[in-house]
Amino acid sequence: MKIQLPDTRRMEVALKNDTLGIAQLFVLRGLGFEQEENLILAIDDYETALRISPGNAQILYRRGVAFSKKGDLDRAIATFDEALRIIPEFVDVLYARGNVWWNKRRFDRAIEDYDAVLRLNPSDEQAINSREAMLRKEIAVSA
Repeated sequence: MKIQLPDTRRMEVALKNDTLGIAQLFVLRGLGFEQEENLILAIDDYETALRISPGNAQILYRRGVAFSKKGDLDRAIATFDEALRIIPEFVDVLYARGNVWWNKRRFDRAIEDYDAVLRLNPSDEQAINSREAMLRKEIAVSA
């Protein structure tokens, strides 16, 4: 008698053969869920991928983005912080965390992250524009 495992469990069992490949399957499915705005399932797939491939900064980045889209800003920041401990110069994570700080109205912290992006990539248009908008916002708030 053959036992039918749910897809998730079967894929996790397969990790013994190809951990990165299996983790990537979960990430790809998570991206699909994220595009459909099914953020709970996306986060679940990213967390499964992280169990298979712990400490993967790219997967942490995707999970942080999903938390951010879901409105769970504190968990997004914590996830981005974790990714930056692994790869301190991960520009996409710095920019995404800056956006979360912006949404939390912590303009000083957002500017710090945009500045970090610009130190790594001085011509980054998004970071330049976001930083300028943030400075305008900070001036307006303090006025």
